[in-house]
Amino acid sequence: MKNNSPEQLQITQLDQMLWLTTPLGKFFKAIKQRPKKNAHALAAAKVYQTRSWVVRIPAAFTSYDPSTGGFQTVVEAEDQAQALEIASESNVWEVLDFKVSNFQVFPSNPIEDEIAKRNK
Repeated sequence: MKNNSPEQLQITQLDQMLWLTTPLGKFFKAIKQRPKKNAHALAAAKVYQTRSWVVRIPAAFTSYDPSTGGFQTVVEAEDQAQALEIASESNVWEVLDFKVSNFQVFPSNPIEDEIAKRNK
């Protein structure tokens, strides 16, 4: 180990203090002082539960009778994207008698799902 003289230690301490006054030094100090995030806790927080989703498509996107308003199916999925993916493979579609103008994906029972979430 090196034996540092008191003068050398004072210079090193002054250099450190000067570094901490610069914008980059302040940034690095802030990063070091931030609490560490628990990766496992973040992963557990993003766990989705499956729920029922309604997927509707316009009849114009199919080769079925154009006078039909559209089609819908109900699937179990974790989120909207997964619901649309599962519905694309479904063979069970209900014919709607009203006009569907665009793709729609929404929860089938949003109020019941919200109540269940609050009661946990």
